[in-house]
Amino acid sequence: MRYIKFSERGPRMNNEDSLNITEIADKRILFVVCDGMGGHSCGEVASKTVCDSFSAYWQEHPETADSVQKIEDATKSASKTLDGKSGYYQMGTTLVMASIEGFVAHIAHAGDSRCYIIDAEGNVRYRTIDHIESSPISLPYISRSFFTRRPEDAVSEIKVVELQPHDRILLCTDGLYNAIEDDRLLHTLQCSKDLEQVADEYRAICEEKAGDNYTAIIVEME
Repeated sequence: MRYIKFSERGPRMNNEDSLNITEIADKRILFVVCDGMGGHSCGEVASKTVCDSFSAYWQEHPETADSVQKIEDATKSASKTLDGKSGYYQMGTTLVMASIEGFVAHIAHAGDSRCYIIDAEGNVRYRTIDHIESSPISLPYISRSFFTRRPEDAVSEIKVVELQPHDRILLCTDGLYNAIEDDRLLHTLQCSKDLEQVADEYRAICEEKAGDNYTAIIVEME
């Protein structure tokens, strides 16, 4: 597979997004994107802590096959690590990850960071659904996330996807998809000649229109 990544501050004072790409013994690659939650302290610390914790879990268990159980165990580990890092602060982050071995992808997300998988004909093979809820007495809120001392909220939604040659996968934070209309986002992901063109178009739009940090990992299966 081929991949490209970027993470930009956008109009914000600092970048609270994080990403990691971790290759495990030529067997699998783990891609992780996290977005520190605004309105709380140290979003950049939360996103980096959870992002790094997932990467560390994969590095520490290289012989453990990807599975729903492995992701659930990594989720619990990341939640505990975040609690230990937070001190007296309240902090939180979303997560989206994909671990790919051969042509099998294990996808997990918690919050409103997204994964899109599109085939060479432009069909959307998979797309995460944001974990956002609302009620008559409250504004919309993220219902699943990694948040200090709330392990019950750190429940990743997990999907196993059989990939096909030339599938493209996008992992991104809301700063990117909020700046780009869905039709254009998907058309660019499918129709651009190579990953550099996809990234260049996304970045050009976000530089003009983004209202937040924006981060993406774009993967193409060969």
